[in-house]
Amino acid sequence: MAKRRKSLADQVPTEIFWSIFNKLSFIDLIQAKAVCSSWNLAAEEFVTKMPWLMLPSKKEVEEGGGAFVNNNGYNGFFNLCENRVYNLKTTPMEFRESCCIGSSNGWLVFLEHKAVPFLFNPFKQIKIHLPSVDYLLGLKKMARNEDGEYELDYLKKNQRFFFKVCGKQQVRECFIQKAILSGKPDCNENFGVVLLCNNREEIAYHQRGYNSWTVIDVSHPPYQDIICYKNHIYALSNNNSIEVWDLGGRDYVGQIVKKSDIVLPCPDKSHTKGNSLRGFGTSKFYLVESCDDLLLIVRFIGDYVDLDGTLLTEWDLLIETCTQPKICPYRTCFFHVYKLDFDELKWVEVESLNDRALFLGGNQSVSVSVQSFPNCETNSIYFTDDCWEKMEEDYNYGGHDMGIYNIKDESFKPIYEFSSDKIQPPPCWIIPSSMLESQLGQCVASLPGCN
Repeated sequence: MAKRRKSLADQVPTEIFWSIFNKLSFIDLIQAKAVCSSWNLAAEEFVTKMPWLMLPSKKEVEEGGGAFVNNNGYNGFFNLCENRVYNLKTTPMEFRESCCIGSSNGWLVFLEHKAVPFLFNPFKQIKIHLPSVDYLLGLKKMARNEDGEYELDYLKKNQRFFFKVCGKQQVRECFIQKAILSGKPDCNENFGVVLLCNNREEIAYHQRGYNSWTVIDVSHPPYQDIICYKNHIYALSNNNSIEVWDLGGRDYVGQIVKKSDIVLPCPDKSHTKGNSLRGFGTSKFYLVESCDDLLLIVRFIGDYVDLDGTLLTEWDLLIETCTQPKICPYRTCFFHVYKLDFDELKWVEVESLNDRALFLGGNQSVSVSVQSFPNCETNSIYFTDDCWEKMEEDYNYGGHDMGIYNIKDESFKPIYEFSSDKIQPPPCWIIPSSMLESQLGQCVASLPGCN
């Protein structure tokens, strides 16, 4: 049989079309993928090296008036490099009828109405079903009604909550706070899925090839954040401890071994600042690995923040001349960044991230280099709203608390703006695994018990 003759497109030297692809927009890259197999593979790498912000329908958000938000769906992707939104012609069923519970390694994690989670890759349109989490969450039944809410029936011997109906964000608040991946499903790796669940009290793990979830033996619940790297799970607890578990990699046999459990003092700066602002807001904590450093990010969120950034109390919202209270949504006021000193076992303040940017929110907390991404700002924190417990407190706001924070001058900039502060479902980062270049190998070796 005669060999297929290469097309002219196939014969273009690799270095030439790579230099061309580096200058193309997202739409141009999609069109280039259709030219031939070699261009398809090359363009695929560029498409999945961009940071994306998944957005709900602008029309539903701005015309909905805060009502029936549980029927809203994700309908577009904001490209940070191009500062442009790409809207979907039709909204996938997964984006509307399911609750997004996580984003990791370029994959989204959704929870279907029958308490069945699944992975979804929006770039390759691949869906991977996971075992049900009904028993893990103490549920006998979870059904979605016509209003987009979930009707619940509990297992009596494992009941933690008592409400019978909840919205999508209450699912995140009470049942599954974060879902992340260990590995890359699209590379045929022996990946797993980690859940922070049940009011942050439990951590559960599912390994590919198994049909169940393993509840990990934990010591310091509740937990603020979890990350996964090099077959290790890292969990940051409310008491500032860090627990580390070894997943065993390819040798996983259903056993998860704890490798480290250390309690660290809260950084003095954040402790003092938090005490001075007590009664005005709350703090959230994130764990991030960046260039071989383990970072602690402290995010202070004011309960009621005026347009000029003034922190208010609920009493301040009551104005004598008005029949309705003043509307001041919760907002992020500042961040503190620290790295772990492995020798002294203490947090040391970081004054600059240099050419790095952090992405925080409902996704796995990550650090990326911005050198290859125009319009991405160095030494900055890109954040979205993951304050699940506050999102459904008011019809006027929720899901709105997102922006770009510059660490050097402590300033804020918007990422993408809606005319409404009730943004449901809340925007979510999709950071492809190809962007995550820094390693945590030294961190694994440095923590006590990880040698």
